[in-house]
Amino acid sequence: MSAKSLSPRAKVLLSRAGVLLFYLALWGVLARVVHQPLLLPAPGEVLSKFLSLLPSAAFYQSLAATLLRTLAAYALGIAAAVLLAVLCVRFRACDLLLSPLLSAVRATPVTSFIVLALVWLSSPRVPVLTGFLMTLPVVHSALVQAIRAIDPKLLEMARMYRLGRRRTLAHVIVPSVLPAFAQSCLAAIGLCWKAVVAAEVIGVPKRAVGSRIYEAKIYLETDSLLAWTLTIILLSVLLEALLRHLAARFTEVRHV
Repeated sequence: MSAKSLSPRAKVLLSRAGVLLFYLALWGVLARVVHQPLLLPAPGEVLSKFLSLLPSAAFYQSLAATLLRTLAAYALGIAAAVLLAVLCVRFRACDLLLSPLLSAVRATPVTSFIVLALVWLSSPRVPVLTGFLMTLPVVHSALVQAIRAIDPKLLEMARMYRLGRRRTLAHVIVPSVLPAFAQSCLAAIGLCWKAVVAAEVIGVPKRAVGSRIYEAKIYLETDSLLAWTLTIILLSVLLEALLRHLAARFTEVRHV
């Protein structure tokens, strides 16, 4: 089969596979040059360690706990962002009060939130708060801008035809802000996931992926550290792919 006969999707997958193989080969060469598994284990060693984690019940308990914390933080962050965006657009005083606070949240390093939160909360709750604070500003900012960018002529037409608040919301406002909202949610899931794991690394709750990374670092198990990092990357990719699929299906349903 020639390259010209391949579908565009197949070409994209082949190109990505080629890039992945290139970096795996580069990793293998560097591991041979360094020749110190403590500093840089070979790809095969990391893969072997990753596969050895799969039969362990503790592996899935850690994944489940971290995933639940991430989903809780993500859902709370989106819900708060939607509520606050509506309030900020509707009431200028609310916007004036919240804008400096959300700007401060965006500018503050995530580690500062984690250390401060550990003073106030138990370690299992800190990742949820951290992920929430990373999700909220991203989605809130996108929603506020999208709502304010709605074409006034569309709103005027809705008033002329007396659509009412519910139908205006369903047929004018939601379709106008949905693309920006979906993109902000996709951007936020990666930030939320990384923030939750970072909080787990510092707080070290009982069951958590971040705790396993911290333990691997303490015991100088570089292959285990990279195996857990690989797990984080794979789950992050899967979560983002799932969200993209759900967003696409939701858009299709709305256009039917």
